[in-house]
Amino acid sequence: MFFNDILVKKHLKIKETPNYIYIAPHPLLRKYIAHYTILFPNPKEMGKCSDNINDLTLIPDCSGCIIYTYENNDFSLRLWGATTKTVIVKNDVNLKKIRFFIEFIPGGLHAITGIKQSELCDIQTQVDEVDKHLHDSLRCAMEVSNNVDDMISMINMILLRSVEKNNKQHAVIDAALERIKIASGILTVKELSSSEYISERHLNRLLNEYIGINAKTFLRISRVNYSINMLKKAEYKSYINAAQILGYFDQSHFIHDFKQICGISPKEFFKNMSDFYNELFKY
Repeated sequence: MFFNDILVKKHLKIKETPNYIYIAPHPLLRKYIAHYTILFPNPKEMGKCSDNINDLTLIPDCSGCIIYTYENNDFSLRLWGATTKTVIVKNDVNLKKIRFFIEFIPGGLHAITGIKQSELCDIQTQVDEVDKHLHDSLRCAMEVSNNVDDMISMINMILLRSVEKNNKQHAVIDAALERIKIASGILTVKELSSSEYISERHLNRLLNEYIGINAKTFLRISRVNYSINMLKKAEYKSYINAAQILGYFDQSHFIHDFKQICGISPKEFFKNMSDFYNELFKY
């Protein structure tokens, strides 16, 4: 196995389940990284469902991630760029493999790699195809660490050095992301560009560089993610009043946004939530 045990003793755990541990990154990285996640099989469930693995639909979050996968005494490092559409994966959490995720917030992957994010949008590839030095550093952290805490400490240092080296922060992007967060994505492109005293065209250029997508798509995906998380937290059994609660102009706009991003209506989504995964800590 990856380590003799999956224990996190020195770092802040955000949430823990029988299959997941969500861990906070270094405080100086929280502007770029939502969390680290360790995904591992539940010993009580291993082998029970190996012949009948269901699909899991991932809700797009415009963020990207890096994934360590340990299986059969070997591991790989893959990078996902910002996602703008749903991705279907196998829900194989209880098979004999362990994954470690570096989950970025929107714009975080740009700060780490310095690469124009539209080039990585909806792309899945090996980390060394994008950044050989980052790949080698992350692989070394896995190989030399004695436990999970050691590995997390090393990854924190690697990513801090990457941010310092690339020095890719932009005041307009920082302010725009904060405004979107405050408004839960309920903004027009015109309102967002006006608030930053730039043209819509310039805003789109910046978002393509730093986030990977245009403003209209980013706002729509943000709205849907905020709505899902808000409704989950409030334990709404019905989406009927969701449009009003979230500040949509009307319910039809909410349903339209939802279908555009998730491929199904809010009603269908909340009836089958176990078939979907959306990020709890990015929005």
